This record gives sequence, C-alpha cells and structure tokens, in this order.
Amino acid sequence: MNHTQQIKLIFDAFDQIPDLQDGFKDVREYLFDLNEQAERRHRKGAPNGIKHGLTVASAAKLFVVSHLLDGFKEPNRFSVDDITSIRTEVLYAQNYAKRFHAELTEWAAKFSAQFEQVDYSELIKAGRA
Repeated sequence: MNHTQQIKLIFDAFDQIPDLQDGFKDVREYLFDLNEQAERRHRKGAPNGIKHGLTVASAAKLFVVSHLLDGFKEPNRFSVDDITSIRTEVLYAQNYAKRFHAELTEWAAKFSAQFEQVDYSELIKAGRA
C-alpha cells in the first residue's frame, strides 16, 4: 500500500468510527485530542526543520484508529497496574473499545485487516525522501 493509499485509509477509518458518546464527551474527538497532544510531545524533541510525511493531525487519527482496533482485539490486554507504564491514550482507547464493543464490531471488521498494512514509521519517512 503506497503512502497516499495509507493516508486515505487512515482518514476513512477515522471518519467511519461510530458515534460514541461518553457522558459529555465524543469518544472519537476525545481520543483524537489525547493522541494529538502525545504526537506533539513526541515530535518536540525532533531537530528543527525535519520533514515528516505525516502531519500531527494525521498521526493522531492513525493512532486513534490503531489503538481502538487493538483494544477491540484485546479488550483485557492492559490492567490498572499498567497505568504507570502504558500511554494514557492507549488505555482510554482500550477502555472505550471494550465499553463500546458491540458498536465497534462492524467498523472493526471492515478496517482491521486493512489497517495492518499501515506503517507509521514508513509514513513519517516519506517526508524525508
């Protein structure tokens, strides 16, 4: 899958996440915000002027989808004991994937296999070529 196809898949999968509400929060947008902040922190240490083949927003969408799919596949992978060693956005995604398992079933079936072909490191490197 080439760079453009991967980006399209990320956006399609993100846009098609079912409407999930957690009290006053839209789950997709909440997870996006968490992942966007994490990606900005991650890139903060990168040398100035380095080009990325993936915007911060696109990377955040990639991780929302990826973490939800992972949480859907393994809803009990992490426990409360993991809270100090696993990124918060991963734990939230796992929790939401478990809580909304029925709502995510059709979406996960549609995107799980395809999403295994998306490679963050290759997408990032694409901007450096």
